[in-house]
Amino acid sequence: MATLLSNEDKYYWYIEGERLAIVQKKDATSTNTDPDFQSPSPGGENLRVKYSSKATHFSNDSMTTSSEIPSQFHEALALKVISDLYTLPGEKFNLQLAQYFGQQYALHVREGKKYAKRNHISGGVIIPHSF
Repeated sequence: MATLLSNEDKYYWYIEGERLAIVQKKDATSTNTDPDFQSPSPGGENLRVKYSSKATHFSNDSMTTSSEIPSQFHEALALKVISDLYTLPGEKFNLQLAQYFGQQYALHVREGKKYAKRNHISGGVIIPHSF
């Protein structure tokens, strides 16, 4: 039986556009036209992919679409912008207000980290009972 470590150099993955591809290193007996890689030979196997994604950057074109950031954290973005604006030189320069809004932003970031750790996977446990 093959272990995960023995298959380490046998299987590879890559991302092309928005698609994930998994390939197997071609062995000497294969008749595939690609010189190095082929589709994995045992098809129909289960595969679990865990990933994390980052929100896309804002641009002038994306101002008409909704954000990928959950709506409960939109206020955190505004607090960070306000904090940064109070640190700019000029007549609005006020380090006390910048510190206050920075602390509020930090609280929202802490809540966001708690939110991210929850994995947002719902499920249940079936407990057998005899009647």
